[in-house]
Amino acid sequence: MKSVEGIERCFEKEPLKLLTSISLPLSLDSLLLMRADQKKTIILGVAGYSYKDMLMSWVCRLHHLQVSNFLVCALDDEIYDFSVLQGLPVIKCANPPTNISFDDCHFGTECFQKVTKVKSRTVLQILKFGYNVLLSDVDVYWFKDPLTYLSSFGPAVLVAQSDEYNTTGPINLPRRLNSGFYYAHSDNITIAALEKVVKHAATSNLSEQPSFYDTLCGEGGSYRLGDYQCLDPETSLVVHFLNRNLFPNGAYEGLWEKKDVKKACIKRGCLILHNNWISGRQKKLERQVLSGLWDYDINTRMCLQSWHKTNIRSYF
Repeated sequence: MKSVEGIERCFEKEPLKLLTSISLPLSLDSLLLMRADQKKTIILGVAGYSYKDMLMSWVCRLHHLQVSNFLVCALDDEIYDFSVLQGLPVIKCANPPTNISFDDCHFGTECFQKVTKVKSRTVLQILKFGYNVLLSDVDVYWFKDPLTYLSSFGPAVLVAQSDEYNTTGPINLPRRLNSGFYYAHSDNITIAALEKVVKHAATSNLSEQPSFYDTLCGEGGSYRLGDYQCLDPETSLVVHFLNRNLFPNGAYEGLWEKKDVKKACIKRGCLILHNNWISGRQKKLERQVLSGLWDYDINTRMCLQSWHKTNIRSYF
């Protein structure tokens, strides 16, 4: 009997274990109640079917870090069904764009512009339910759980990654707020500010990212405070741009080009590393897999373990 149990553990695929019978789809409020941590915080990832492998690597990494308070927002029926089969806590994004391109939905495309606006709408919806939200794109690799640090800024402060690539100078320059990684506290000031962002994005022909900056930091950065913050005069929300040594974007210090990306990041003290500033889904996937910052076996659909000997080059 013990040997059988050992075999079962050996081949465990790490799905989430649901202890009660459920009917699908689950409502957002019921999933929030089930998934949020004691501080009523939820980690939100948004993905379409073309990013299913990157989503699973992200989820596997959270499992490895013993982070369970996450929720997936599915942009299409295919990723919703896939997530259900993988045992992930998933909801269908409200009013997602139609005809999401499989390979042509990266930064700068019309598809990308439409998809990003779903994220801010979903974050606002969750905030109104009374939950804090860490929005993390699934191409963000987590070295450590950053929630304790991010939540320490308190209410009425939106904490966001900076997309600035220059190593010196201000990191809160125009259009340098990265809306793919930010922490929002559920309070009246933050909700009012996010409502402004969503409203602005709804009438913009750009992605949601410029709407975040222009609304909260002012067009041209007129609401900037020093080199690291902005203050929205209408809502009194403070925007704090995160230290790039701890939260580097994909262009900072050439980290993705290092021979040993993981070693370089750990030496610097990175909590996360964003796989952005690269064009195209396939190039993004290859860069992350070949760097070793990858936690999912695409062939077996299992989370990678230290004892796995997987030929990752067979993915391409």
